[in-house]
Amino acid sequence: MSKRPIIPKDPSLKPFLRSMGLELLIYAPIVTAYLFIVLRYAGVFLEGLFLQSPLLYTVVSAFAILAQGVLLDLLTSWLLRRFGLRS
Repeated sequence: MSKRPIIPKDPSLKPFLRSMGLELLIYAPIVTAYLFIVLRYAGVFLEGLFLQSPLLYTVVSAFAILAQGVLLDLLTSWLLRRFGLRS
């Protein structure tokens, strides 16, 4: 009886893992810098907004989360294409 591998070898797994690793290497410094920028420049504003109008704070925060996700994805995709790491 021959032993079969538990996980089939998938040729698309290696490029996927490479791409994920590259994106993590790009995301980590960008997200860290973004966090410190937001804490420094928007922290007081957001805290005041939270205390004065929780509903408006919720809307602003949801928009900020959506916008930062879209911008981070666009920036990462551009960087990967710019350096020839993704077609």
